[in-house]
Amino acid sequence: MQAWLQGMGLGGMPNMMGRYDQSFACYGAIFMPNATDEKTTEIDYGGKILLPTSALDMLLRMNIQYPMLFKITNPNPSLQRCTHAGVLEFSAPEGQAIIPQWMMAQLGLQDGQRVRIESATLPKATFAKLKPMSLDFLNITNPKAVLEVELRKYACLTKGDKIPTSYAGQTLEFLVVDVKPSNSVCIIECDVNLDFDAPEGYVDNYQPKAAATAQAAGQVAAQAAVAPKKPPAPTAFFSGAGQSLGGGGGGRTVSGGFAGSGKRLDGKTGGSSSKLNSVSINEEVAKDLPAVTPVVVNEDYKAGRLSFVRYDYKRLDVLEKELREKNAASGSKSANAFQGGSRTLRSAR
Repeated sequence: MQAWLQGMGLGGMPNMMGRYDQSFACYGAIFMPNATDEKTTEIDYGGKILLPTSALDMLLRMNIQYPMLFKITNPNPSLQRCTHAGVLEFSAPEGQAIIPQWMMAQLGLQDGQRVRIESATLPKATFAKLKPMSLDFLNITNPKAVLEVELRKYACLTKGDKIPTSYAGQTLEFLVVDVKPSNSVCIIECDVNLDFDAPEGYVDNYQPKAAATAQAAGQVAAQAAVAPKKPPAPTAFFSGAGQSLGGGGGGRTVSGGFAGSGKRLDGKTGGSSSKLNSVSINEEVAKDLPAVTPVVVNEDYKAGRLSFVRYDYKRLDVLEKELREKNAASGSKSANAFQGGSRTLRSAR
């Protein structure tokens, strides 16, 4: 009898002491009868499974605590992977369990393989830390508000799970880094302190200003110590007498740049080239500019009435009506056509 029940996918006889433990053939949401895109998305972007009606009958005869939570385990002894989930509906075909795609991938399950489902009791969550697996998480304006809505599709969280959420038409995955007070918690009707870890691939390029300045100064000093010091070669691009920089005969001599007399475009004679004019260039330019009229505040202004110019115009339909009436009035007058005396072509008799 026990072997027959296992072959039917019912595992063993239910434990009437309140322990539910059965084995099912797991399938993705696309294998659900009468599956729609909306229903498939609801299952794949959530943490709840579908069980057959017979499972509901067994659970009702047991002293199962609500909400109903289950431990899902891959029976393969080489993997030993497990997670936790809630139940969405009892509408799966007999002997089958409809499981979200992300949960099957995490447990290493394929469609049609056996999965063990047990009833579980989990404590209420008090803290959860999630790690975004994509930099697209930084584009969310209010991530806590978004996750508050998306986590309603989950009944519990298990440390190490990668849960998907949907935001603005794209999939965002989050790694459950830590949960308290245990490694698996229930998140139904509880207050959870939510924290985020740095997204996967995020690099912080920020450096304090003092540290960046010290680092740049160290690089300049290192380059100056390594590079050989060479005196600059004297330039001879402009004609003029050379001037000594050292005061004696041993000083370096460089050319006197821009030596000679200056010429003005307006024909006026300027001062000597050895010294600058007492008036700066900005003052010379200011003399040629027109004087700016000072702003005078009218403190005696009194508010009055504004007069708007109005034009005597008519609508197009009114003008067309008047034109038709005018043409009709002019056409009603009797016209004396062919006025004048009569003439005959035959000669008078």
